[in-house]
Amino acid sequence: MVVQYANFLAERGYKVILWYNTINTVFTLHPQIKLTKIPFPTKLGTIIHSLVKKFHSDAIIVDIIPLASLLSIRNRSRLIYFAQDYDESYYRNSLKRFLIRNLYFYCLSLMRIKVIAVSNELVRELIEKYKASATLVENGIDLETFYPDPDEKLSIIKGNRKAVIVLSRKDYRKGLDIVVKVINKLSYDLKTKIEVWACGETLENEIMNTKVKNFGWLGIQELRKILTAADVFFYPTRHEGFPLMPLEAMACGCPVVTTRAVPYVRNADNALVTDVEDTDNLKEKLETILRDGVLREKLRKNGYETAKKYNLKDSQKQFEKAIADILGFNSNPSSIIQKKASSS
Repeated sequence: MVVQYANFLAERGYKVILWYNTINTVFTLHPQIKLTKIPFPTKLGTIIHSLVKKFHSDAIIVDIIPLASLLSIRNRSRLIYFAQDYDESYYRNSLKRFLIRNLYFYCLSLMRIKVIAVSNELVRELIEKYKASATLVENGIDLETFYPDPDEKLSIIKGNRKAVIVLSRKDYRKGLDIVVKVINKLSYDLKTKIEVWACGETLENEIMNTKVKNFGWLGIQELRKILTAADVFFYPTRHEGFPLMPLEAMACGCPVVTTRAVPYVRNADNALVTDVEDTDNLKEKLETILRDGVLREKLRKNGYETAKKYNLKDSQKQFEKAIADILGFNSNPSSIIQKKASSS
């Protein structure tokens, strides 16, 4: 979403500057975005730069709370925190979680930094915990990019097996460890009739009791084809703001099994949904959808209708308006939007 919003603002005629230390992304940046490298290398360099640099733009937007806390020292009046999730959920370690909570308290309760948050649930959480000044702008997906797009080569690769696509990302909140536990608990006859398609980091075959195919980090066109070809998207996440990949799967006609952490899913309507970390129920739901073709078709249809409600074009316009409303200037390209975020 950082790239999508930056591209939109650049296309609208704003001067968009992306400060970075490292750029490693599959997403295309608008040619009018000015890329400016932070003069100090490594994460420590980013910290130092954020502490000492005073920016002269109309708006400074950051998407992680540690950067917001650093930038607030010299840039508080023009700073907006773009909350895509509650950052404490990224960590399992209690000390790290304690530190992040204190950064939230400092930024949102004491410094009163304005927030754009991606879901009603996240807005409520930030208000209840920190009395944050938060504006809602729900994420959206590009419906001209994500749609059913069958690929004969992927059908051949899959053969007679059913494909379970997963996000392979070693991030505690995304629940990759739960993916491994649940799929390894499936009944023997199912294990021999499915294969796991992993998108992202390598999922080692040695830890799985079924066949794994690693696709790596994918471009949009490849991801669309793989989501179309898969039989189910299995996403046992622990915490979310407003995740895009389940919506992208729905738009491509791929049924979803996930948890209540995803705000727009409804059990047995547009997805199969369980409580967070309920591995037994996740196993049951995954087995059910793999065996029941009628249910898969129902979830495909209803999931597609859900995806259509969250259009990226609407989100981009709302994001532009939210910035203008928060900082009190007209939403027109004569204003300068400075984007301060690491791109990965």
